[in-house]
Amino acid sequence: MELMCKKSWWVYAGLQMNLLCLLTLLSCGKGFKDDEEIQDEIGPGQYWAVLKPLNQKVGLYSGWVSLSVSDNQFWARIKVHGPNTKNMHAQYIHLNDACPDMEDDLNRDGYLDFREAHHIAGPILVPLDSNLNSQLKGLNDFPKMKMKNTFYYYSEACNSSRMLSDLKQEDTYDDMMSKLGRYEKLNFTKRVIIIYGTSEDRFLPASVSSFEVYPSQASIPIACGEIIEGQSEEINL
Repeated sequence: MELMCKKSWWVYAGLQMNLLCLLTLLSCGKGFKDDEEIQDEIGPGQYWAVLKPLNQKVGLYSGWVSLSVSDNQFWARIKVHGPNTKNMHAQYIHLNDACPDMEDDLNRDGYLDFREAHHIAGPILVPLDSNLNSQLKGLNDFPKMKMKNTFYYYSEACNSSRMLSDLKQEDTYDDMMSKLGRYEKLNFTKRVIIIYGTSEDRFLPASVSSFEVYPSQASIPIACGEIIEGQSEEINL
């Protein structure tokens, strides 16, 4: 009788353990992927871009971008030189792989506006703001030059799996942003980075289109770079 009781207890315990394992798998099925899966979908390594000026009527801006992915961390560094606007500069990684230029000024008003640039560079994929884990959080917090500087330096990092998880969510908004497809990889070498913004008091004609509710001064493109793999020896702080 004692042996039967012990055997029954082990069977019961085994059933409980199997049930616990099943519940754990179900509850964790939508969690973060392991490092190997993340590295495969984001592409570990070093990436960089040279920023070339756009809309030189509002100032000559240039600089560089350095991106790195390793150990489930995404790190972005950007340095931009040019006239001090005293305002924030939006920075976006776009979905496509080509920078716009003045030949894409469709209405021939002498300015390349946000919508004209968007036509070539594609929707916004990753805003390089104060919160890289989310497309929407942090959109009102971009870098700006200090009072007497003619450059700004941006450095921000995040957990790669959290960023990718956000980019894989369903795109429920009809706007200028885009999510990744379910099976689409975050391939940085197929993207471009555009820097935006001029002084808020600078005159721009009404023909210069903007992004959402932002004034045209805040959304006019000033520099663009096509991302390539590797690390440039020219980048220095």
